[in-house]
Amino acid sequence: MEPLSLARVALPLLLIVFAGVLLVWPVVRLRRETGLWAVTLHRETTPGNRFMGLVFLALALGLASLVARFALHGPASVGVWGAPSGVVLAGLLLCAAGVLVIAVAQRQMGESFRIGIDDAKTALVSRGLYRRVRNPIYSGLLIMLLGVALVIPCAASILLGSAAATAIAIHTRLEERHLLELHGDAYRSYAAGVGRFLPGVGRLRA
Repeated sequence: MEPLSLARVALPLLLIVFAGVLLVWPVVRLRRETGLWAVTLHRETTPGNRFMGLVFLALALGLASLVARFALHGPASVGVWGAPSGVVLAGLLLCAAGVLVIAVAQRQMGESFRIGIDDAKTALVSRGLYRRVRNPIYSGLLIMLLGVALVIPCAASILLGSAAATAIAIHTRLEERHLLELHGDAYRSYAAGVGRFLPGVGRLRA
């Protein structure tokens, strides 16, 4: 099977796994085990949280629509630019790697896992992947966005990917402000030594 034909099958499956196993199931599991509701993007727990929830929803629908059209109607339907087969395969590997990073990071968050910012107190997680980067779930998402852009190189994937990366960067700043208010010096010390999305890059200054 040629890489583009493989991508038309593999990319939607990876996104279905991402949505089901990495979004829906962790929320259900946390609800069953603790009674906590992990989705908070629909609530104005902090200024901007609900607006960012709407932005993420719109971007997710846009990316899902792009991938569905690519899978059902082929590369020409979304204006894919010509790319070497190796680039497409690299994109699929990046998507798979992003899913793996997110899965591990979510598990390591335990009961602190949230989709959005919670106004309830959560524990500061600094073990596992969180010893190297403060936001490994977002790192995984950024890896996935890069992978999608390589698998479906076109204007829509570049624009949607750039918009999603910008939204992630903005929401991360909102979360950091919240965590500073919640954990104070403990988070300030942690963030001073650990990078934001990459090890050592984006550490907070005192």
